[in-house]
Amino acid sequence: MLLEAPNWTFDGQALILNGDGRLWTLSLADRSLSEVPLTGVPALNNDHVLAPDGETIFLSADDGHIYRAPLAGGRGTRITDDDGCFHFLHGVSPDGEHLAYVGIEGGDFTRPGRLMTTASDGGAAATVDVGPGHCDGPEYSPDGTWLYLNTESFTMVPGHAQLGRVRPAAVSSSSS
Repeated sequence: MLLEAPNWTFDGQALILNGDGRLWTLSLADRSLSEVPLTGVPALNNDHVLAPDGETIFLSADDGHIYRAPLAGGRGTRITDDDGCFHFLHGVSPDGEHLAYVGIEGGDFTRPGRLMTTASDGGAAATVDVGPGHCDGPEYSPDGTWLYLNTESFTMVPGHAQLGRVRPAAVSSSSS
């Protein structure tokens, strides 16, 4: 099985991985691999981010949506709306209240991805303008005031992505 996208648990005792559309924990103490039993979440792609609480994980699924689930396993809940985009998660704000992702309109991978943010408990998404080129990998700065990403918007040569930083867009939660 191909295991991808390792994230350390906050205690440094394990890695969280994707493999075969499922989530796995690799214990470093005994080198055992165990599936994180999730329900209500379709097969996963390799995008996942641990929430700052260390008990929750945000996941991108093959259905194009982002989900939240307990890191120990259990029922996941969908966060993103049916807005015509595929949602590829990359970052969670330090306070755990916002997510940054790349939206691919209509699942058309010939079109550039757009930088998007949303509240981590759902609600309307906001687009962050980073220019016309494809962007990927948005991550919040440790203080949450910036999003760092790679983008082709700052170059005239296709395939030569540059690093950039922008302010996150303001979003509101579905519970407010």
